[in-house]
Amino acid sequence: MGASEAATGPTQIEDLAPIERVSVAEQVARNLLDLIRTGSIRPGQQLPRERDLAATLQVSRPSVREALRGLQILGVVKARQGGGLFVTSLEAAEILQPLQMLITLTEENFEALHESRVAVEGAMGRLIAQRIDTATIVRLRKMVEVQKELLANPVAFRVSDMEFHRTLGAVLNNPFLERISEALYVLGMEYRKIAWETRGVLARSVADHQQIIDALETRDGAKVEAAMVRHMRSVHETTREAMNSKVQG
Repeated sequence: MGASEAATGPTQIEDLAPIERVSVAEQVARNLLDLIRTGSIRPGQQLPRERDLAATLQVSRPSVREALRGLQILGVVKARQGGGLFVTSLEAAEILQPLQMLITLTEENFEALHESRVAVEGAMGRLIAQRIDTATIVRLRKMVEVQKELLANPVAFRVSDMEFHRTLGAVLNNPFLERISEALYVLGMEYRKIAWETRGVLARSVADHQQIIDALETRDGAKVEAAMVRHMRSVHETTREAMNSKVQG
């Protein structure tokens, strides 16, 4: 027995890492991703037909089909009218879009959605405080004035509310944060619609928006973060009440 083995002891079978088992479909997907990553297949370019890929890679067509389906879910490739699969632009908006389709808001993950929005919107608030310009603040104030006139019109208010949050996200000039924020917003939309029809909820949102703008004018990151988090908590509270009302109803 060598000195190093004596010091550490013999290797036990349970200490060995499991050998990774990769399906044929996953291997196909990895090969295609490598081709895209290296530029051999470029954004906008059409992929070879399923049977041609199967013949080239010497795998079954079902394995190729499964790999392509996975890449579609990831937003890396998409089908176009007229047939054929094409590599997307690979921009954040397209790649992150499937998030909204893969996650359905349920009672179980509602709290996780709230936690995510607090974390994302709070962090965004600090960045927005550093990057926002006066013209955008003026635009946001005009939106709030319009919202005050829409308190009896939940549908129109919903459109204005989404535009308010999109305008905030656009200040960052960061497609990843912007898309993540929008996806989280949309995930809660179904129950939020119910909340917007509840007396006093729209006025509360307008007040929250006003506080966010007031904080933005100070350009103080901590104040903007606090205002954004307060708004997320208000949204959570009123949406939770709407969900409970729906269940009881």
